Amino acid sequence: MAIKRVLITGGTGILGKALIDNCPVDIQIFVTYLRDCWDSKLTCPAMQLDVTNKEKTLRVVTEWACPDVVIHAAGIGNVDFVENNRLIARSINVDGTSNIIDACRHNNIKLIYISTNAVFDGEKSPYAEDSERLPLNYYGRLKVEAENLVLNSGLEYSIVRAILMYGWHFHQSRVNPVTNWIRLLSEGKTINVVNDRYSQPLLAEDCANIIWEIVNRDKIGVYHVSGADRVSLFEFAIKTAEIFGFNKQLIQSVLSSYFPEIAPRPVDTSFSTIKIKKEISVRPKGIMEGLERMKETNSIWRLK
Repeated sequence: MAIKRVLITGGTGILGKALIDNCPVDIQIFVTYLRDCWDSKLTCPAMQLDVTNKEKTLRVVTEWACPDVVIHAAGIGNVDFVENNRLIARSINVDGTSNIIDACRHNNIKLIYISTNAVFDGEKSPYAEDSERLPLNYYGRLKVEAENLVLNSGLEYSIVRAILMYGWHFHQSRVNPVTNWIRLLSEGKTINVVNDRYSQPLLAEDCANIIWEIVNRDKIGVYHVSGADRVSLFEFAIKTAEIFGFNKQLIQSVLSSYFPEIAPRPVDTSFSTIKIKKEISVRPKGIMEGLERMKETNSIWRLK
């Protein structure tokens, strides 16, 4: 069997780590990162890359990695930061994607673009892959623009829309709800969690395994990937405390109006997963199984 070469942008993110940790034996991976924040020695080639640098992006893709597939996971994912820093967010999330597309087009490389549930307004869930995209915030609007670039690129592509990923991340990387709750609860701090926003929390490991199946089976098109359970964020936080043995009384249920938001958030962008269940064999876990999986693979440094 021929070994596929795959370049992963955004290798220090939660999905990048999961892709590295769960890479199939028949795939050789190369990763890029923006900041030098690895906290363990990598077993794959890695290179620093700012995707807004068009010339270097072309060199890294076509001369260094020479991949059969690019998984483009790099980007700014902090919704409020994007809302407040629109120029830099556009340069990375849209212009950076355009540079990746141009580099892929140079050698006719397949592109897998990692998108988000934020392309929907949360008023008409569950959302299918062909549902109308009506983002509420600037982050979502940028992701729609980037998706459109991919759709019109002329490349062989897949767009993977993931929803509320959680799991262990590199030590200096951005936290996700679960790792943030674990840190705060381990310090005995009270946390306020909204009870009127709903999602389908997705273990990053499951998302990575689905992406690897898309790569190996040469799947084309748009795919919605979510966890098995639809829950409120408050319910998710309570289950996190139960699984990791923290005091549930530290978790307070509040309305979303409790937090002064910079960027509006949709109430419920849950996905229809009919397509992914028909075409992909991986079945994402529910929150209990996913959190138990995290507990099994826990290490002390992650709780610091």
